Amino acid sequence: MKITIVGASGNIGSCAAFGIAVHRLADELVLIDSPRPDMVTMHAQDLNTAVTGQDMLVRVGSDQDMSGSNIVIIAAGSAQVAHSRLEVLPQNLPIIRDIAHNIRKYCPDAIVITVTNPVCPLNYAVYLAARQERRKVIGYSDNDSIRFRMRLAQALGVKSSQVEGTVIGEHGNTQVMLYSSVRVNGKPVAVSEDIKQIIRRQVPEGQKFLEEMRVKTGRTAAWTTAVGLTAVCRAIVENTGKMIPCSVVLDGEYGCHKMSMGVPAILGSEGVRKILEWELAPDEQRELKHSVNTLQPYMRKVEEFLGIS
Repeated sequence: MKITIVGASGNIGSCAAFGIAVHRLADELVLIDSPRPDMVTMHAQDLNTAVTGQDMLVRVGSDQDMSGSNIVIIAAGSAQVAHSRLEVLPQNLPIIRDIAHNIRKYCPDAIVITVTNPVCPLNYAVYLAARQERRKVIGYSDNDSIRFRMRLAQALGVKSSQVEGTVIGEHGNTQVMLYSSVRVNGKPVAVSEDIKQIIRRQVPEGQKFLEEMRVKTGRTAAWTTAVGLTAVCRAIVENTGKMIPCSVVLDGEYGCHKMSMGVPAILGSEGVRKILEWELAPDEQRELKHSVNTLQPYMRKVEEFLGIS
């Protein structure tokens, strides 16, 4: 199993590398980040020492070193901070296009996990530019569901391990929290309107806090992302068939075409094994329609940039 991380010197890329390495999800882990060669070299050397005894190789590579990769994680992108993830699409689109072209050239059979924001349109860009099967292109968006479960547990006064709950739609401001999916100890729970309102307020407040701290500290939610990415990689490497919400290119699911959006997906060795189309409550349907309408213009921007009509 060979995994390559592009953008490996940054917070998310390096934390993801650590998670993958310590769980030994690869025999070979290639770290690519040409703008910061010294930093990525240090990460590789340190990780190689950390996995002593696991018979695993962690090394620095260039674009051609992704050849033969089973999984490529794209964590490269602009460090620009904006009020909305969608606002950085123009800065990150050329970067992602070039990486997708390299994937098509060096490892066309790889499963690609897009992490760079805005995830949904950029995952669609990877799909188009790399000319991959849509099941092999996964946009990482599970942080929304992780935070949803955390906030639910706090509001309901239970342990987070007891809570299930899924977020779909945009990985951003119009995300759709599926209260119809909430389970505590495996049993459906009716969440009160008061709690729903509290959690709805926490989403933009939490995003604002993260962006402010990113400006102050230069860090983002890298550990959370690394935990989620490790789970996605494990589902692929071990062919677990686990359901993990992620941004997937849609072809009729939830009434959508020619776009990528967060949906419940079963993951396995082939990438996306199945997209689950759940029955949504009426308010969830309205919110999802709003999220789709928000995303669609950005999908058209991707197509325009790539010269696809």
